[in-house]
Amino acid sequence: MLMLLTFQKSNAQTISTFENITLPEKSYLNGNDHSGGFASGNAFFVNFFDTVAGDFWTGFSISNMKDTTDKSYTNMYSVISAKGYNQSNNYAVAYQSAKVVLTGAAKGKQVLGFFVNNGTYAFNDMKNGSPFSKKFGGSTGNDSDYFKINIQAWKANGIPADTNLSFYLADYTSADSSQDYIIKDWTWVDLKSLNDIDSLLITFASSDTGQFGINTPTYFYMDNFTTRDISSSVSLNELNEKAEIIVFPNPAENTLYVGGIEGIVSLQIFDLNGRLICENHKQNQIETSELSAGIYVLNIAIEKGNYQEKISKY
Repeated sequence: MLMLLTFQKSNAQTISTFENITLPEKSYLNGNDHSGGFASGNAFFVNFFDTVAGDFWTGFSISNMKDTTDKSYTNMYSVISAKGYNQSNNYAVAYQSAKVVLTGAAKGKQVLGFFVNNGTYAFNDMKNGSPFSKKFGGSTGNDSDYFKINIQAWKANGIPADTNLSFYLADYTSADSSQDYIIKDWTWVDLKSLNDIDSLLITFASSDTGQFGINTPTYFYMDNFTTRDISSSVSLNELNEKAEIIVFPNPAENTLYVGGIEGIVSLQIFDLNGRLICENHKQNQIETSELSAGIYVLNIAIEKGNYQEKISKY
């Protein structure tokens, strides 16, 4: 029988879900109130709105638009999955370059990560091409195209962090064309390697460029930006006591993911009688599609021990 360990999680995690921002149904807020951005969780998402240039904005907007059919640039506020992460209403839309400033207990601490997706406009632009941008893969499907975000972290007083990260929103660079993809589901971006930071600057890079820069529509969509609110300088014992493991989605449907912890040896799901139901080794996900609806225990085995989390399947 599975022996459950006593593992008390701290409340050292804050999630920016953007649900605190009230929007009418099928609408968006693009900064035309000149507020300079949007606060959610322990972060501020910077927006710049310029009426001189014809109601031009950069940075972050907030949206709950659901249009997955209109492929034109006028549909810039709709995510390709139609809803936010885990079927939530609101999500953030980033355009050109986007800055996140940590606030409150998160300032100067570690960020766990966020979920990212493509928009309806950019997804179809990369998939089909347009008069202004190419079809990814080209006419043969063999062109080595890509579209990615680059994440730069900054510490106090504008000091660059040691590590910068990139995440591909579309990747056609593999020699095996069957591995080509354009993201169309909410996908976790792990930022645990960016320690003790005050802000993030997120920019774009693409294989499709021209005289005026990137041809690919420079948008990405964010949800559940998660701050750890703990300094990375704590000792290993403190870290083990305070670590905040993310298990998502919970309740689960088809796949369960684990974030916020490194060095996973195995994931095991037990029923409440201690019987092993399924397991997966050295990955951060486990399939739950065959589970019956109910309550289970997820055992997360790492090199230094085990952690348990109660999960449910619907």
